[in-house]
Amino acid sequence: MLNAVAALPAPLPLPALPALELWVLDAALPGVEVLVLDPEERSRAARMGGEDRAAFVTAHVLLRRLLADRLGVAPQDIAYRREPCPRCGALRGRPALASPHRSLHFSLSRRAGMILIGIASAPVGVDVEALPARATATEVAELLHPEERAEIFAVAPATRAEAFARVWTRKEAYLKAVGTGAGHGLEQDYLGAEGRAPAPEDFTIADVPVAAGYRAAVAVRGASTPRRARTG
Repeated sequence: MLNAVAALPAPLPLPALPALELWVLDAALPGVEVLVLDPEERSRAARMGGEDRAAFVTAHVLLRRLLADRLGVAPQDIAYRREPCPRCGALRGRPALASPHRSLHFSLSRRAGMILIGIASAPVGVDVEALPARATATEVAELLHPEERAEIFAVAPATRAEAFARVWTRKEAYLKAVGTGAGHGLEQDYLGAEGRAPAPEDFTIADVPVAAGYRAAVAVRGASTPRRARTG
């Protein structure tokens, strides 16, 4: 059995952000052991097929092993819960540790084989997206903050998908860190491209370098210095 954590190189320093680790994979790892997942995760994996299932299993096994390494427990002994949404109060906010009871925060995102995991000492959100079709970017951009829409439509149509994905991943990462998710407030908080929009109070938001054809971002409460690891 492949040890997914051991397969990763040592994290590299990223000067922009301290107390945050980012792990990026551009492919599913072979031989990852599905039995460390809980029944809900295994049930979700069973409903998937092919590459999507492999990427799901890799992402969730890797998250468990990274958390287990930091908490000193077995990966299968980690249990999750949902925090209350800060806007509606329903138990569909940030995923959190139910066991062991430690103050460690995490976020996971995956798209088309690309996996991004963030672990931090403060609330964190990550998002990775494949560049969408131009028509999709144009349509969904209408849901965003007016200044974000203006930023996206200011670029040439040929680069609009890139501009949209840059804004969208920053927005998704922030909403994950806040705990509301994209179901609330897409039109609020101008996040825009890095360097153009000030981050919301108490948050640091940064683009994450990933492979061509993708965009990614991280949001973490407070100022931090991230480390990044990559394999694949």
